[in-house]
Amino acid sequence: SPLKFLSLANFYNLTLKDYKSAVNYYEKYLHFDDKKSVIYTILANLYAKVYSDSSLEKQIYYFEKAYELKPDDRLILHGLAFCYEKFGNRKKADIYYQKLLQNNPTETDFYNYGAFLIQSGDFKNGHRYFSHRFNTGDANLKYPINDLERKWDFKQNLSGKTLLIHYEQGFGDTFMYCRFVPLMKKFAGKIIFLVQDDLFEIIKNSPLISAGIDVVSDKTDLSALNYDCHMALLDCPYALGTIADEMPFTRAYLTVPQAQVNNYREKYINNNRNLKVGICTNGDKNANYNGRDIEFSAFKSIFNIEGVEFYSFSKDFETEGKIINLGGTFSNFTDTACALKCMDFVISTDNVILNLSGALGIETYGLFNKYPNFRWYKLSTDNVGWYESVKPLQVSENNCWKPILNEIEQIIRQKSAQN
Repeated sequence: SPLKFLSLANFYNLTLKDYKSAVNYYEKYLHFDDKKSVIYTILANLYAKVYSDSSLEKQIYYFEKAYELKPDDRLILHGLAFCYEKFGNRKKADIYYQKLLQNNPTETDFYNYGAFLIQSGDFKNGHRYFSHRFNTGDANLKYPINDLERKWDFKQNLSGKTLLIHYEQGFGDTFMYCRFVPLMKKFAGKIIFLVQDDLFEIIKNSPLISAGIDVVSDKTDLSALNYDCHMALLDCPYALGTIADEMPFTRAYLTVPQAQVNNYREKYINNNRNLKVGICTNGDKNANYNGRDIEFSAFKSIFNIEGVEFYSFSKDFETEGKIINLGGTFSNFTDTACALKCMDFVISTDNVILNLSGALGIETYGLFNKYPNFRWYKLSTDNVGWYESVKPLQVSENNCWKPILNEIEQIIRQKSAQN
């Protein structure tokens, strides 16, 4: 009977956590009663739980059936927006995101839509919605300054005034977004740019930093700084009305003195004719998204290529065999930059090394999973948009790294033969 199938489905789902059996019984129940949107919604979520992204078509099918019965349900709209986004149908995803934003939207809805638009290449609207991140309650997205009275509203005239721009989130975000700081001088008489202490030296010495911009370390007492208004770094594109096709400073905008590079090379880099390849396979484990790292062992066949030396940039990481670990030689990111400048080219997953290498203008191969962080809006061309020197290599199947590792191996062998 229908009730029996429904009872069994709920029992397997809620009590036994046997989700495959639950799917089977819920689907049997639908043969008797196909008018309950909640059953379709449960099935869509169970398919996601059991079969992950390989079942996106099934998830969409069941969410669409639920939508037909209950078009104003927020969970259904959210599910359709996310599923179509992952499925690669951005037009349909946008339709459901907009429906969601017309249905008692939360701050998280606005933030998610902003991230979606940024990854779609719509920087202007994307960063406008992205500014809602501070109201989501996510600890990783907390506004960096407690003094909200002086928070710039993007409307107040700052002519002749001092604007404090405070870093937020990780090191890679600072490297990626610091390019916008000089452009903010169009609004304010003076800029104070507060950065993480490990980045202070290299940011301060950037050719982008000119008169009217003071770079200070986060070791500085904030109360000792004299400023009129403040803002968070990642809101700069919103304030500037930046569009993706006119990304500023895509070539080397960070640098280190050649004398320091030479000094580092003498201390830590072998003096021979071998090809020098920098590699970083993992980022900060505390980052708020997954799927970007690759197990170091996956590169094993690459490490055996003759005439090539591999230098690991992963800090606190034990390497094997002929891999040379430079992580322990870095006291700040100026050291890291010197090491990167000693490489013939760099291979990196999505992490701070990728951003620093790109900002330095070093030839870099960026390895991206199928569902990368939303900032990477351009992964199907010869560069990532943010950095002209970074070539993206993206997998077509989530977590299936072998095809692009094979491609990397061929690139290294070709470069080694030409060296």
